[in-house]
Amino acid sequence: MHARERRAAGEEAAQRPAVRGPEHPRTPASAPSLQRPDALLALQRTAGNAAVARALTPVQENATDPQHSQRPQHSQHPQISQHPPHVQRSPHTEPLQRYAEGAAALGFDKVSTNGGIAIRGRYEAYADTDMIADAARALDAQERVAITLEHGAAVRVGERTLYRVLPVYKDAARAEAAVRAAGRNPESAGHEPVRGDSTAQRGEKHAAYQRSLTDPPEVRRLVALTQRIVTALRARTEPPGPTVDRLRAEAMRLAMDTMGGGWMAARFPYPERAGRDGLTDLAALMPGLTADFLSGLPAAENQEAVVHELLITLPNDCQAAAAQLIGRPADGGLSVRRPAPAVGENHFVDLTGAAQDGWANHFASVILRDGDDTLTYEAAADRTSALQHGKSLGYFALYGRAGTDQSFDTTIRAQNQAYAERSASAT
Repeated sequence: MHARERRAAGEEAAQRPAVRGPEHPRTPASAPSLQRPDALLALQRTAGNAAVARALTPVQENATDPQHSQRPQHSQHPQISQHPPHVQRSPHTEPLQRYAEGAAALGFDKVSTNGGIAIRGRYEAYADTDMIADAARALDAQERVAITLEHGAAVRVGERTLYRVLPVYKDAARAEAAVRAAGRNPESAGHEPVRGDSTAQRGEKHAAYQRSLTDPPEVRRLVALTQRIVTALRARTEPPGPTVDRLRAEAMRLAMDTMGGGWMAARFPYPERAGRDGLTDLAALMPGLTADFLSGLPAAENQEAVVHELLITLPNDCQAAAAQLIGRPADGGLSVRRPAPAVGENHFVDLTGAAQDGWANHFASVILRDGDDTLTYEAAADRTSALQHGKSLGYFALYGRAGTDQSFDTTIRAQNQAYAERSASAT
């Protein structure tokens, strides 16, 4: 789920050969069989839904010469057109993928069925300007949702002009609340995109965020906590139990924020000791925590350098990311399966037992819809991440209609299996 961003320009539509209708009242020998869903899927990926529609369309009996032959159905966006009303499907044919990929996506990774959404890499999403405005109004109307949408630079996708989708906090107070809830340094709220930021302000925030990676506030927190632990340990009197518990809890929270739960679980002493012995354990732990965090800073800088736009900082956890962005829907919260979640709701899938080294579940916040297709802004837990909170951890994804090969469930289950295999090979 963490492929590198591809920076293809995608400014012009790819040239596609004209398709000529059959000249005889029969199905051409080259047409994919209705009993071959794999052939139909391959055709869809390479030539788009329109080509599949033409292959499945029955030929009129009077099409005996080129002048009267059946002509392909054209729409404004040939790479994403729907099947004509008279298309006949075999009952054995699988549901076709709903959005375009590959050559049919015209230089983008995916284009929605109706052509209103396009994504490229992890960090670029584009949409119709009216669609962005409608989604922003829907998000604004939901008090629990912290974010809204703005639009950025324009690109051409086929014959349409789409605009970059920019998730932003509704106001500075929402950004500050998200930072506090995540246990991050309050100063980092100044690096978050907020509605109304000018292009210059967004650039300044992004530059400030990049600079913070070389001198992160977590280093000062680690040093200060170490000093307090050593001071308490050197005191002549026995340290009170609440003091030791408070210092331990702070150290655990800081370890979680900087190195993650795996590091904390492997290195924190257990069972916990009380009094001076407990302080001795913490004093021995803190230098290693600080050293490991400092050694990872170059990797963190490299990981964040791939993000060239000011995005929202998200945690290395899919559920926490969804809660940060959209809160918890009233109809059961985030852990509810929704076949067609609305803007401001979320996708959810339970992956318990699906893969030994994979995820337990996955959550994805829906920020745009185009017909049956959903655009999400989400995060996915990654054991290899150099950061536990970062702008590189959030990414856009496009999912098709439920029950198809490109549905949220099908896509995430495949990605979970791949992630589990990578995790197993790394151990």
